[in-house]
Amino acid sequence: MASGLGKRFGGNKLMEVLEDRPLVRWILDSTDSLFDKRIVVTRNKDVKMLCDNLNIDCIIHDFPNRNDTVRLGLSVLLNDVDYCFFAPGDQPLIGRETLSRLIEEAKENKDKIIRLSFRDTIGTPTGFPEKFFVELLNLPEGKGGNYIANNNKNLVYTVEADNEYELWDVDTVSDMDAIKNKRRFIT
Repeated sequence: MASGLGKRFGGNKLMEVLEDRPLVRWILDSTDSLFDKRIVVTRNKDVKMLCDNLNIDCIIHDFPNRNDTVRLGLSVLLNDVDYCFFAPGDQPLIGRETLSRLIEEAKENKDKIIRLSFRDTIGTPTGFPEKFFVELLNLPEGKGGNYIANNNKNLVYTVEADNEYELWDVDTVSDMDAIKNKRRFIT
């Protein structure tokens, strides 16, 4: 998911460089070859161009809400998958090993909603089995997958992240600065 407007950041955070690559490239690289199919949903033409250059399927749109992003992405995958993960494009510290554990848990718990967590903090990515696809396609305006997960807490299974930093995302310039500082210590 790469459809945020970057209002709090003050611009296109997804193309802001973190070390040697744009912020959104971190999740693209971390998920490479882990999933049967990937689709990026964005409002940003630069993200679209990056995805095109990497041969990653991408939908560019101008719809206003999170539910639109979920609907557009899932609609493309609907007939090809029986489980779907949603990952934000602004969460660069999540490790490939952690993503692999999320996928393994989804395989073992096919009827559960799988979420990344660290201690008492629940975050993203979040995975949904097929039985939630209709609800995901029809989310209330402005709502995302959390809406469904919160209404089905008995079906949520969490996977512990290696550290709290894997849950960090970039909303502001100070968030980006914190992530840049943290990357120096965890690479």
